[in-house]
Amino acid sequence: MSYIVAFVSFEESTKEFPVQCFRTDVKRRDKVIVRRTDGKLRSAIIQNLKYFNWDCNGRIECKEDEVIYKADGEIVLPKGSPLVFGLATHDIFIKELKLHGWVPVKSRRRQYRAVLGCTNATKVAYIFVRKNGVDIQILARIDHEVIKPYSLHALSFSEGEMVHHFLAHTTFNLFEGMLRFSKSFIENEVNLDRYFIPQGRSDKRTEELKKKARERKSSRSEMLDIYDACSDGDGGPAYLGDGMWISSAGGLHDLGR
Repeated sequence: MSYIVAFVSFEESTKEFPVQCFRTDVKRRDKVIVRRTDGKLRSAIIQNLKYFNWDCNGRIECKEDEVIYKADGEIVLPKGSPLVFGLATHDIFIKELKLHGWVPVKSRRRQYRAVLGCTNATKVAYIFVRKNGVDIQILARIDHEVIKPYSLHALSFSEGEMVHHFLAHTTFNLFEGMLRFSKSFIENEVNLDRYFIPQGRSDKRTEELKKKARERKSSRSEMLDIYDACSDGDGGPAYLGDGMWISSAGGLHDLGR
């Protein structure tokens, strides 16, 4: 799973392919080295970068100017060149929160891969990190409350102030935004309302993918109508003619007469 998705094109094609990108130091039109699904390394150009949190097959290994080309054209990846750079993964984000003083706590809610808490002069905050998003909860701090490492978070989400952010379709790097929240909270900033505007969408699909899904659904519905009209009601294939049969699922099959 890659929060940042790079759409790249290869020299022999103008078609764009989505690949995993774990570096925040690349931008549009950068030349990069991509490891394809078949394991081969290819030079490519980044045409676009999106925050989709998709599970892509290929991935960016490094920038092209970081590699060495052998005489026969073989690409040699540089030693020590980072596959991950910047706040591009859940693990890096969690590590940064801990460096900021956030304490890991336990939760019975299985959707969270990590929960971290922190206090300031007047409030207690929790950051919940899940596969597809990041949630925040803020409550009033009572009697100089201290969060103990790996203590159990047993509070209801109806308590205090709560927001659910999704990674897909954010217009900025949400991990970087949550670190800005961390800084604001630790510094006792009074107005934190801007961090409680929900970001992203639960549906990872683009509008184009949604349109294709609607078209497939419509096409399948039409085929099922045809099946219902031709079927004798036993659930088996229905004969259309010229050796073609339609199944109860709407699929066409050449089974002969």
